[in-house]
Amino acid sequence: MALTNTSTAAGGLGKTIGDAVIAFNHVNVMYPLVTVKQAARGSNSVQFSDWTKLTSSNVTPATQATATTAVAITSAARTATISEHVIEADVSDLVLMGSGDNVDSNAGPALGNAVAARLDDDLVELGKSFSQTECGAGTSLALSHIFGSIRQMKSAGAPAPYSLILSPKQVWGSKGIISLLHDDAVTGSNSKPMSLMGSKGEEAFQSGYVGSIAGFNVYWSDQIDEDVGSGGDAAGFAMSKGALGLGVGAEGLFRIRTERNEAARYTAYVACGFWGEIEIKDGYGVYILSDVS
Repeated sequence: MALTNTSTAAGGLGKTIGDAVIAFNHVNVMYPLVTVKQAARGSNSVQFSDWTKLTSSNVTPATQATATTAVAITSAARTATISEHVIEADVSDLVLMGSGDNVDSNAGPALGNAVAARLDDDLVELGKSFSQTECGAGTSLALSHIFGSIRQMKSAGAPAPYSLILSPKQVWGSKGIISLLHDDAVTGSNSKPMSLMGSKGEEAFQSGYVGSIAGFNVYWSDQIDEDVGSGGDAAGFAMSKGALGLGVGAEGLFRIRTERNEAARYTAYVACGFWGEIEIKDGYGVYILSDVS
């Protein structure tokens, strides 16, 4: 058992601390961007429907008062099975009594943040499974890849809004989208003023971020793998909301409980998330693997 005792929680023992600083991750990125459905009570799974797209070729000219051939409307079932995602911290009484860090109040948020990070991690991993791709291993990201992603999604009939989810290096790295929007190259021995790509270049230069580009709302997650196959490539992706599904447990997505062990003189803090994730419609997403090394 990994007990939080006076050695592991020594940072706040015997001190009065005005502000406790907890290193929270950048989390809860993916939840608003996917299709969410809660399981019915008595069920541990959620089913999503993947409808087959009908095209113009399914519509045929007809002669007046003549019967036409019916077209089948088909769909495939995509099932997300709910599972538990748990983290537990056992905190000794001596730590609770001797800490100026208010461990009792901070334990819940710290554990909850870890579970939220795991939810993001599970969902961004699905981005690797999209069969449509842009860029590729060993290739630097270009604006043409972003436009190529929206082209593929529109061709598949993916409904807006569109989301571009990238890793930190795919946004701020030397080969990321921020670097694509400005040019501060040196010509000979004389430097030249930084040139910016219109309003988006100015936005990137002023705020260090771009909220939208090429028809996408831009998001980033530090849960995205930035060293896929040890090749120095990051696993970003683009998608419509209907691409991925999140099944939530019948009693909600998340809970935190405490359990007292009087004999051992500690309190157990247990955070648990209840979800299952699934790819619903492959054509509504594009895998953007790019070199960030």
